[in-house]
Amino acid sequence: MADAREIGKADISPVLIVTPWYKPAIGGVAEVADRLFRLLQISGVETHLWVCDGKPAGNMFSADAGNRNIRRVYIPTSFFYNMTPRSLASMIFHGPVVARQIMGFIHAQGIRTVLLLFPIDYVWPFLLARRLAEVKIIASYHGNDLTKYKRQPLFLRYLMRKTLRMADAVTVCANHLAAAAQQIAGAKALDIHLISNCVDCEEFFIPEQYRDGRAEGSVSLIHISNFNPKKRTKDIVQAFAMAQLPTETRLIMVGNGPDYAETRQLAESLGVADRVEFAGAQKDVRPFLWRADIFLLASDDEGAPLVLLEAMASGLAWISTPWGAAEMLPSGECGLVVPPGSPEKFAMAMEKLVGDPERRKSMGRRGRERAERDFHPRVYAEKHCQLIRMVQGGQPGWKSASPPSLGEGMYRADR
Repeated sequence: MADAREIGKADISPVLIVTPWYKPAIGGVAEVADRLFRLLQISGVETHLWVCDGKPAGNMFSADAGNRNIRRVYIPTSFFYNMTPRSLASMIFHGPVVARQIMGFIHAQGIRTVLLLFPIDYVWPFLLARRLAEVKIIASYHGNDLTKYKRQPLFLRYLMRKTLRMADAVTVCANHLAAAAQQIAGAKALDIHLISNCVDCEEFFIPEQYRDGRAEGSVSLIHISNFNPKKRTKDIVQAFAMAQLPTETRLIMVGNGPDYAETRQLAESLGVADRVEFAGAQKDVRPFLWRADIFLLASDDEGAPLVLLEAMASGLAWISTPWGAAEMLPSGECGLVVPPGSPEKFAMAMEKLVGDPERRKSMGRRGRERAERDFHPRVYAEKHCQLIRMVQGGQPGWKSASPPSLGEGMYRADR
């Protein structure tokens, strides 16, 4: 992890991060929680992390075996999905106990700011603490927590809207999420701060032994995901089969999930199974990125995917639908942007980059430079510390019903 010492220093009061996902779970929110927790700590901020994953826990004040500042906390939430006598009883009997314990912990530890990651069902006692314990709330949104708002049950929609309206500040990792947050909140202008995800470029610096392989031989394209339907992995295989590519070109599909079997069957039916490697889920995806030439992302719904930043940090050109860095950066600088649900256009983009080695190499170099400059962990930590200082100090932030455009890759929390 890049050094972020001295950013926070002693002028920030203790912070509590709350997340619905953390280790051993994998995925963007779990990674964001871990990274933010560690960055704030090494920045000099006393930071606590609570994991509210809906699983029953023992004593909520029993620290994690690996870190005394990490706790797993059970918060009853079934009431927001299904109002039954059982869920109501759980809320009536357990809710006040949980709320009292949370406010007691906040008071005992001197917590002044609670940062809610992916604020969904678990947030209700923290909103209560916002009123009774005079703590500040920062609500941090990452994608589905906003884009799937209309599909949620009535009581959960009410809670999500209440969270936005009560939060002292709202952070989003992409422009379209800022617009979605404001739309949900309605007439109240939110204090929205755009803070993109980050990547530790040192972890993804390509070793010497992989550079020779990338410079010679066939071209390899790579996709990494959880094979969720929104990732449109079948579109990638279809585009690969449609594209007019040299026969030695290879496609590497890393991950596992709901669409894995169907995606593999599609490769068989399209006659490209011998050119597609299905690597399954991997704890460390870096060796796969390091032996590839082009990264592929075809999702029809994302926030700001971390894997795209990891590909940039690995020096890969990319072909992506317009999410995260692909939406922020000019098309053609580090990769090519294609619309969701368009295998034909995806295939055309593949042909362009596979057939132009100099272009994809220059894109890869620029992508690495962008990752180091615009998406560095030090910048990420600094932006969060600036926001926490502002919230704790009660200084006004930027307020608008129409969030401004991010511009060309630079993100900002100071409006």
